[in-house]
Amino acid sequence: MLSAAGVFAVGYIALDWNALYALRANQNTGLYLQSTVNLVHAGTTFDQPDGKPHLLVHDQWLVYAVLAPFVALWPRPETAIVVQIVALALAVIPLYAFARDCGGSPHHATLLAIAFLISPSVQGWAYDGFVGEDLIPVVAFSLALALRRRSLVATLACTQLLLGIKEDEAWFLAWFGALVAVGFFGTRVSRGRHGDRTLGLGVVALALVNGLAYYAIASRFGYAPEHPRYGFADAQWPQQLSFLVEMLVPFAFAPLRLRWRILAAVPFAVELFFAQDRSYPLYHIGAYYTVPLIACAALATAWVAGRTPAIASFALAGSAVMALFFNNASVVHLGRWAFSADPQYARARAWAVTTLPVDFPCEDVGAWTVASPDPRARLVGCGGPVARAPRPAWRDVALGATATWTLGPPARHAP
Repeated sequence: MLSAAGVFAVGYIALDWNALYALRANQNTGLYLQSTVNLVHAGTTFDQPDGKPHLLVHDQWLVYAVLAPFVALWPRPETAIVVQIVALALAVIPLYAFARDCGGSPHHATLLAIAFLISPSVQGWAYDGFVGEDLIPVVAFSLALALRRRSLVATLACTQLLLGIKEDEAWFLAWFGALVAVGFFGTRVSRGRHGDRTLGLGVVALALVNGLAYYAIASRFGYAPEHPRYGFADAQWPQQLSFLVEMLVPFAFAPLRLRWRILAAVPFAVELFFAQDRSYPLYHIGAYYTVPLIACAALATAWVAGRTPAIASFALAGSAVMALFFNNASVVHLGRWAFSADPQYARARAWAVTTLPVDFPCEDVGAWTVASPDPRARLVGCGGPVARAPRPAWRDVALGATATWTLGPPARHAP
């Protein structure tokens, strides 16, 4: 299991650095890096794409607590990528332990952990930009393990950490804690001395206190946390059913064996399926919006595999098939290859070591991500017409930018 996690980490760090040097990195990596650089040097989490301090957009104090020490030592996009991939790889340790505590053998728990790593969802998160949600699996799996072992201290600690990843975790945790408190999951274990009610109410209390405090503070300073607008109109249910099938194949459809207890996932599905004001589906495989739902599915599969060990083998086979033949979220797919380093990378990198103002048009987002350690590097023109057609996702085509940033910083400021 640890070997698989190591291979995953090394492989995706290499693939993500390759995308970075090919000027194809997602803007979220630059957004978090720039805001963390500002936090380290100026005490604010301001970033140019948001145009405001990021902690007033999202409650993500844990994300900055994790990133800041590393960014202080090495303020480059590669730093955020390493943190992202290591966090995803480490998630298999508590997942493995949870599967073992649910009755799985070491062999089957290992198979399940590997199935999780190679699933298109996890590969999509790993190949996309850094986001705070990348920390959810390792903390959520640790919380499930703490609840399984009836450890009040570990439960409260993991709950508080999860609340520092994003503000909407407060409402998910309040729901989940309430279910635990009323014995919804009907678990019985021999270890630990705290009951469902104590553990569940502890989770609910922390969730409500954190959630209400954050929204009160944001309102006090005149900010509204960013979130989709929801409604009951749903014209995309065929695509959503397709997503559910694609999501469940790597888990051998094991979560469906929970029967009526699968209702615990309703709020997670509602968040994905009923957003009304997004031009793209939140339920796309590999999208970071799906992390909470996928994490719940992995835990459900671990519980089922403890009673039906063969599920772990089917999950691994399903993940492998989906990764090799149906994975549209990352480069790990038969017939796809890594990219060549972009000839304009050096110019983008030259801006990163300055503090000069420079604008990158939205179609040059990969170059802006490279330059994002410069706190005055801006990404402009997003939301309007672009000057050039986007590069094909899987063709090795150079950026070919013509904006003024390609001239590089003035000679006296060049590295």
